[in-house]
Amino acid sequence: MNPQSVSRRRRFLSGAAFGWAAALTGSATALGFPASSGAAEIRLASGDFQFQHDGILGTSLDLFVRAPRFADAYECERRVLAEIGRMTRILATRDPGSEISRVAAGARMVSAELPELLALYDHWADRTGGVIAYRFGRVPELWREARGKLPSRAELQAALRAPGPWNVDALGKAFILDRAVALARQVAGAGLLNIGGDIRVWGDATWQIGVADPREPAENAPTVGRFELREGAVATSGGYARFCEVAGQRFSHVLDPRTGWVAEGATSATVVAPDCVTANALATAACILGPLEGGALAAAHGASRYLLLGPAGERIESGMTPTSSQPDTAGADEPPVAGPARPDAWPKDFRVVVNVPLKQPTGGRSKRPYVAVWVEDGQKKVVRTIAFWGTKEKYFSEMGYWWRATSGDEDRLQTVSRATRAPGHYSVIWDGKDDNGRGVDRGRYKICLEVNREHGRHVVEEVEIFCGLETKTAELKETPESEAALVEYGPKRD
Repeated sequence: MNPQSVSRRRRFLSGAAFGWAAALTGSATALGFPASSGAAEIRLASGDFQFQHDGILGTSLDLFVRAPRFADAYECERRVLAEIGRMTRILATRDPGSEISRVAAGARMVSAELPELLALYDHWADRTGGVIAYRFGRVPELWREARGKLPSRAELQAALRAPGPWNVDALGKAFILDRAVALARQVAGAGLLNIGGDIRVWGDATWQIGVADPREPAENAPTVGRFELREGAVATSGGYARFCEVAGQRFSHVLDPRTGWVAEGATSATVVAPDCVTANALATAACILGPLEGGALAAAHGASRYLLLGPAGERIESGMTPTSSQPDTAGADEPPVAGPARPDAWPKDFRVVVNVPLKQPTGGRSKRPYVAVWVEDGQKKVVRTIAFWGTKEKYFSEMGYWWRATSGDEDRLQTVSRATRAPGHYSVIWDGKDDNGRGVDRGRYKICLEVNREHGRHVVEEVEIFCGLETKTAELKETPESEAALVEYGPKRD
């Protein structure tokens, strides 16, 4: 990479929320450092090694390791993945053979970790007035099966009393992440581990962390806040990325264990604390209790920063820096170029949302493929590179269609992406600007998706969509590496 490109780059990580019972989303990526497809073979410009996987604890994993040699970084990754695998065999509530499933059915505990986690649930239940719990009876099942009618209060109370599987989603992933980082410290002096948006950093390094906008949680969307993090953890909870739909309405996946009703206190709750369990407990509680009570609770129980967004637009925060209304883009040292108003100018606040559902290979954990999403005009000229994910620079040219379309322009690689959903499920937005920040005219454009997976297939799919004054949709067809994907054009959602 040329020195000027490298000097413009910076590290930026974003968190958002998802998961049935308050698991956290928005996994991290380095702004300007596209996501890798597995074990890094070269250092990033920052001097860190990067590893990324899908299918880890039902989401995606990003690991940045500061180490003198690749062998040390690789050993750090190996220990992290091994510990996650070991803990999953203990705590996977959806696996009938796991220890927690057997204990819930009446068997005795054999590990040291399961009673430690349940003790943490008791600890946070006392401090949050009972909004942190691992016993929900049959309530999650009742909400999943609800279709045209909301569950009644009587039905929810009966479901709460019924025997059911234990649910440790609120703290389980955070508990595993904390343990994995404890092992990572043994071989790497500093780093960052992000599992589905639960972020833990350690060592002599400072990281810029962003908070996803619950109204627009796409991978490259503007953030609503940012802060520096050194030796600590951040968690974001909310129901905007995963939810259930009943009678045409969306309801949060986060449940109040006292009533069985869905959380309605905050649309997004981000908490920074010394460890992931504390951050997750306080973020989950704030989603249920609301910004005012949640902020007071966070301040009283170890949070160093928090950002709580209420359903009416209220913003309760401490230690956060509001971010620009413009999307975060790597290497964007120059402001967007403004021009005179044109009769056919792109409508204000309209954008294109491209959903990118990547297929997951069988067998669980997988390397993330190289992905490019870009826009072409009627002359097949690249207007905007929306996203490019992949860190092994020597393989960039193997994204043949995109590489030829951009003439291998390295600056076009500088895009931001965040894994904010289940493994392989991503979305990105195009705001109607070209790669130079200039607004384009209304008209017909082609959305192009290219996927190249190691030991998989190299596929390209494209679809045209008319960007005018009306809402439009189009569909990228299914490929061997991606599911059929919806492309949506219209005004930004409130």
